[in-house]
Amino acid sequence: MRVCARRVVLACVFLIGASLAPPDLLAQSCGVERWSVKTGTDADIGRVNVASSSPNTIVTMRGWTAPNPIPANNRVSPFETTVWVLNATLTQYKLESDSDYHLILSDAAGNTLIAEIPLPACVGSGSPFLSGITNARAAFNARFTPTSSFQTANIPVQIKGVGMFDFLHGQTGVAPNGIELHPVIDIIFNPTNTPDFSISASPGSVSAAQGFATTTTVSTSVSGGFNSAVALSASGVPAGASASFSPTSIGAPGSGSSTLTLSAGTAAVGTYTITVTGTGGGKTHSTTVSFQVTSPSAPDFSLSVSPSSVSAATGTNATATVSTTVSGGFNSAVSLSASGVPTGASASFSPASIAAPGSGSSTLTIATGTAAAGTYNLTITGTGGGKTHTAPLTLTVTAGGGTQILKNPGFESGNTTWVATSGVINTSTAEPAHSGTWKAWLDGFGTTHTQTLYQQVAIFSTNHSATLTFWLHIDTAETSTTTAFDTLQVQVRNSSGTLLQTLATYSNLNANTGYALKMFDLSAYIGQTIRVYLTGSEDSVKQTSFVVDDFALNVQ
Repeated sequence: MRVCARRVVLACVFLIGASLAPPDLLAQSCGVERWSVKTGTDADIGRVNVASSSPNTIVTMRGWTAPNPIPANNRVSPFETTVWVLNATLTQYKLESDSDYHLILSDAAGNTLIAEIPLPACVGSGSPFLSGITNARAAFNARFTPTSSFQTANIPVQIKGVGMFDFLHGQTGVAPNGIELHPVIDIIFNPTNTPDFSISASPGSVSAAQGFATTTTVSTSVSGGFNSAVALSASGVPAGASASFSPTSIGAPGSGSSTLTLSAGTAAVGTYTITVTGTGGGKTHSTTVSFQVTSPSAPDFSLSVSPSSVSAATGTNATATVSTTVSGGFNSAVSLSASGVPTGASASFSPASIAAPGSGSSTLTIATGTAAAGTYNLTITGTGGGKTHTAPLTLTVTAGGGTQILKNPGFESGNTTWVATSGVINTSTAEPAHSGTWKAWLDGFGTTHTQTLYQQVAIFSTNHSATLTFWLHIDTAETSTTTAFDTLQVQVRNSSGTLLQTLATYSNLNANTGYALKMFDLSAYIGQTIRVYLTGSEDSVKQTSFVVDDFALNVQ
């Protein structure tokens, strides 16, 4: 008898006649990091319904946001509390040092994701995954003999496993967010296409205060020629609450969606697992929804930003989604703003305000402009109904925004490369340049007048993005706050001068002190020769000057 002592957990098996032992028993080291989650002995294992599964795709799972930090002995719902089913290609496999079988799954587009089958001897006897892991390991051993080196399989498989976010450490085939199927509890090689349907709910976790209701969407999809109506039902609804479907049945062929309304009513405060079951065509499948009943609260809203960290090169854009949710009967528009934006950059929301009752989302676009490279801590603020909430956003600006392809972009070489109405490109100090001494000054006469400025440029088909920026100053003698008497149109035209798109129209109503940075995405014109074209027009009285400088057309 001997004692095994290592820095990793060991499952010690004492073998008599090792040559007679299966290869599976020769690798005895077990894993450490999140091992309880990987094998089903963690604190949240009761939240996983092994009897229910939901179909998914590699590309969808790779798009999930990884938790930060990743919990050591808890699960992130619904990603790690759901049994997922993937149809994919098993491209490669190997035996890892922690005795797992490391499987690399790939979809038709080449997106990859890791699945792992632990050694049953490394799984606690109380794990609800043990039986499935044992069967999956045996099925794999019956077809392949894994070694410590990657071997090629290239075989269609259907994998059933529980989601698990792993720490990124350069794993071969890893998804960018570290999501895996770990453990695998079933594997089918060369799966047949029999009539069937699948069922899922999104979102998989909802909440409502007592006396209020919430909804989730139950969706079904069919395969293998399945053609039958699917009846829906819900179980596990707490006393005092209710559940209803609209519609109550998804008509043949069985693919569609239904809205599940969960009314909290007088149910006790707590979190409940609602099992949604679909039945039809001799098949029954279910999925779960986590339903949290909370105490009634004062009217309020919450604010979040996703992702919480964005990055963009100088002269390009970064985007994030700002979302709000309401509670306690809150019913007011929520206006949005951003602070901490670096000098030279700008932030805009679309829409700028989330309409009453205040639940929705807005796209935040940060134009990095001429901001210096660095990391900036922005604060996103929502205000409405007497409440104010904030959320942080980290912006990283990197040097360079690609290659600038306009010639003489700041007009410092005088009236060259640009085609302009006589006198537009000048050094007059009456309207100073944004930088240097030259700029382009359109109109400003106070009489009926039209002046133009353009440069023709080719955007190569090898580029994958194109961004136009320039600085604009508008000075006017017009006093109207409602009528655009004088205008500047920023256009894209082809090499023959035919109008392709009007990017923006500015007027005397946009008069500003100093210069403002303008930015446009021209990626739609990759592979074309275009003209960046400006037309300034004045009416018969009261001048408006449109002064532009420091153009850039950055391509990557």
